[in-house]
Amino acid sequence: MKFYDREKEIELLRRALRVAIIGRRRVGKTRLVEEALNPITLFVPAEKNEALICEDWIREIRERRYIPEMRSMRDIVEFLMREGETIFIDEFQNILKVNPSFLYDLQRLLDKYRNSKVVVAGSLISMSKKLLEDYKSPLYGRFDYVIKLRELSFETVLEIMNDLGYGVEEAVTMWAFFGGVPKYYETFERFGVEVEEFIRLMFFEDPYPMYPEVMMMLKEEFGKEYKMYFSILQAISEGHMTLGEISSYLSTKSTNLTKYLHALEKDYELVYKRKDVFGKGRYRYYISQNLINAWFRFLYRNSSKVERGELKFDRGEVMAFIGKRFEELVEVFVPRIVSFEVIRTGKFWGKFPDGSPFEIDVVALGRDDIAFFEVKWEELNRREAERELELLKKKGEAIKDRRRKHYYLVAKRIKEKVENTYEFSELLQLS
Repeated sequence: MKFYDREKEIELLRRALRVAIIGRRRVGKTRLVEEALNPITLFVPAEKNEALICEDWIREIRERRYIPEMRSMRDIVEFLMREGETIFIDEFQNILKVNPSFLYDLQRLLDKYRNSKVVVAGSLISMSKKLLEDYKSPLYGRFDYVIKLRELSFETVLEIMNDLGYGVEEAVTMWAFFGGVPKYYETFERFGVEVEEFIRLMFFEDPYPMYPEVMMMLKEEFGKEYKMYFSILQAISEGHMTLGEISSYLSTKSTNLTKYLHALEKDYELVYKRKDVFGKGRYRYYISQNLINAWFRFLYRNSSKVERGELKFDRGEVMAFIGKRFEELVEVFVPRIVSFEVIRTGKFWGKFPDGSPFEIDVVALGRDDIAFFEVKWEELNRREAERELELLKKKGEAIKDRRRKHYYLVAKRIKEKVENTYEFSELLQLS
């Protein structure tokens, strides 16, 4: 599969001498560096000691060039620097488990061989950030650029799916479960099955390959306290999104959770928090990665069924999950619909005059205008579309705001179009 949406990163890698890349597993770090630079790759596995790693390195290097026998990571790296080779140290954070003193060796080598080309990459977000961005680290300030390799955007996912012969609906479904992680689109291409079947095979059929893969990644990231982090993420994935809701779900005091939520947001970058579109009310926490969200929603909460091989595909639950992800996706594109400049987008939770609660999926704020959106991952007929718009207007009228109010419906498909309704494919075509 060709590269998508990585032009900036490739340019930086080729231009700069010292580059560090932080990104979760499967996001494409190794392939990016190796195809952009054709370096000598020095992989650091956590389960081996330095002597065994050096044996692996020497064996790999000798496939490319001559190198004498050496027994330390420091000596191998210095030899390659002296020879002017481009060096790529992969899974860099594992050095802390193998030989932490190598960090100081590398610091001195980087200072000594200032014209050497060195790239490092780490997949454990919190640990990699401490190694590269903490002023107490010996490597602080030693790299020209620290690239945080994000997932591919939905537009890029759509391009990939189009190239594979699929349309918008299949792209939304894949994105809802796998986000923009390139590895799973490569796997999907190799499997040669339809999107729903691929999701079944990966999430809902024995041996449930996504279960151990994500479990291992998250346990390694969180360390000994992984159970608390897992519990919080499970609560959020099931819709318990405020601090009070999470603490009630876990039967613990909210003060016991604040440090973990802060770490999930700032250190691990796995959750983000938002108030309503007006910046009022309580913070609500959201899982930032679709794959992690899907894993907790379907696999971790059903771990006993997974262990027994009894977890099955439930179309209703899957469609509801995609629907929530679809709301987040539509929010990105709603500025294309409205005729005013959008200041901010978000959700709103309110109450009707009789006290019953309601939620508005997406709200777009302008200086003098406000637009409300109902979002449905469904096929609607004319009557259903009109009914959804009428209910949305009642919600909007319950909000005390003097701006001009506009109402829109965005759905997967609409059989008979009415005014202010859009199919998602139409929304993507707007500029």
